[in-house]
Amino acid sequence: MIVIAIILAVIIIISLLRFGLTFEYGDSGISVRIWAGAHFLRVYPQKEKSEKQEIKKLRKKEKKAKKKAEEAKTEKPGGLKGFLDKLPVILKGVGRLRRKLLVKKLTVRFVSGDEDPSKAALLFGASNAAYGLVIPILENTFRIKKRDISSSADFEAAQPSIYVNAAISIAVWEAVYVFFAILPIFTKSTAVRKDGKKNGKAPDK
Repeated sequence: MIVIAIILAVIIIISLLRFGLTFEYGDSGISVRIWAGAHFLRVYPQKEKSEKQEIKKLRKKEKKAKKKAEEAKTEKPGGLKGFLDKLPVILKGVGRLRRKLLVKKLTVRFVSGDEDPSKAALLFGASNAAYGLVIPILENTFRIKKRDISSSADFEAAQPSIYVNAAISIAVWEAVYVFFAILPIFTKSTAVRKDGKKNGKAPDK
């Protein structure tokens, strides 16, 4: 009985320990890292094997070879649509811990772009207006120490893009709670990569 009590006490103590977690979304897709002091551990995506690295290099070359018009039709990592598709699941996960999460730093950089410069300009104006609505919601939902939220226009870009970086201080139990809520994002991303691989070659897009 004493042994069980000790084990339970250790589990409770561990679950209450806090550590850092960094979530990033940009040109490279989603990245999640755990940090403690100066030490980092990448949780997602996991390190790729040499074969997968070759496939990744080939995919990069193919993307560079595509024309500007083709890029507009294909959603790339860092694109606004890809982020918005994942946003409901992310909000569901972090929404469970309303006002409990400590966001040490939040960076959001939105770049409006479109083949039509006038549409890019309209999107830029709309993004500035949206910030005025979103920022109060973020501050009421999370405890944010430092934030850097901005928008700009790139009239040479074929589509809008967004970069998000959030450094969070979180307890072990909170991390587990949030992870299972946003697990569909990672399982879906893995399934897409497996389905896209054809005979060891990069998928056609």
